[in-house]
This record gives sequence, structure tokens and C-alpha cells, in this order.
Amino acid sequence: MLDGYSRTRHRCFLAEMDLNVAKAQYTLCFRPAVSSKDSPNRYACLYLHIAIEDVKTTGQEQVLPHSITQMLDRELPTLAQS
Repeated sequence: MLDGYSRTRHRCFLAEMDLNVAKAQYTLCFRPAVSSKDSPNRYACLYLHIAIEDVKTTGQEQVLPHSITQMLDRELPTLAQS
């Protein structure tokens, strides 16, 4: 869902999703989906953090919570400016 949302709304993709050692949050890495091999943004990335509870809720309800979409809509546009 995170990858689909980021591709559809922000033209980027979820490259990595790792659970931290304390198992309290996930670290997400987003990268631009449309970038030519000559683009200076080709290796751009943005790391965000999502609490484990939000990920569990997303899995149970099968919909991204407003708090997550709000964060993605606020943060992902900055990736294109990297």
C-alpha cells in the first residue's frame, strides 16, 4: 500500500522497509520512480519512520491511515527537489 500510494501520488517508490532493533518503528526509504540515468536525482532518497502500531493498523484495516498519507503528502514532494 505504501509503495502504491507513493507511486500513484508522488512518482516515487518504496525502496526499503526495515524494522528497527527495538521493533518500535519501521524505517522507510523512498526513491524517485522516474529518473533518467543522466539525472542528478538518480540516487536521491528520503528516509521516513512509521510506528509499528500504524503498520499493524494498516495491515488489519487494509487502508493507509490518514496520519500516514498526511506524512507522505508532506514529505515526499521534497524528494523531487533533492
